[in-house]
Amino acid sequence: MAIKPTKQRIINAAITLYNVQGVNNTTLKHIADSVGMSVGNLAYHFSNHEHIIEEVYRQLDLERQQMFQNMQNSPSFENINSLIVPLLKLAQKYIFIQLDGPHILRNYPDIAEFQRQFYENSIMFVNVVMQLSVELGNIKPEQVPNQYRRIGHTLWMIMTFWCVQHVLRKQDMADIDFEEARQTVWSLLMPHLTPKGLCLLQEITATADKL
Repeated sequence: MAIKPTKQRIINAAITLYNVQGVNNTTLKHIADSVGMSVGNLAYHFSNHEHIIEEVYRQLDLERQQMFQNMQNSPSFENINSLIVPLLKLAQKYIFIQLDGPHILRNYPDIAEFQRQFYENSIMFVNVVMQLSVELGNIKPEQVPNQYRRIGHTLWMIMTFWCVQHVLRKQDMADIDFEEARQTVWSLLMPHLTPKGLCLLQEITATADKL
C-alpha cells in the first residue's frame, strides 16, 4: 500500500534532518518547518519521533526487499556484484540508523526489536546466498564447520558499516568509494572461489572495465 504524499514528505524531511543533525537533536518543529506545516498538522500524521522512525524502517525494509528480489530468484555472481553498490547507497541514504543506533536502541524499545530483526534477516540472507553459491559450484565446500557463517557475518558487517565508518573517521560522505567496498567483498571471497567461480568473477570484472 502506497504511503500518502504528505506523509512521505514528512518522512523524507525527517530522514534528511536525522542524517544531518541526529535524531536526538531533531524536534518535531524542525521537521514541520522543513515541510512547511505546523507542528499540529504534522502531529495529525505522526504524533512523535517513534512513529516517524517506525515508518522509516518500514520504508527501508521495503526498498531492501525490492533490491533482493532478483537475488532470491538467481544468486548468481553477476546479481551479487550488481547489488553491492545499491545496497551501500541504501545504507548511505539512511545513515542515521547506524550513527544513532545506540540512542534508538535505548529510547525506542519497539523499534530496537525491529532493528535487531532487520539485522538478523540481513545476516540470514547473506548466509543463504553463500550456501547457494556453494551448491552452484562457485564457492568451495567448507573446510571447517561454520566457516561460511563467519565469513557471511563479516560480509554483512562490511555492507552495513562501510558508510558509517567514513563519517566516524570524519571523511566526506560524498567521497565514499563504493567501488573499493565492492572490491573488498570480492577480496574476502576470492580465496574460497572454485575455478568456475574465479572464471565468472573475471568475466564480471572484464565487463565492468568496458563500461
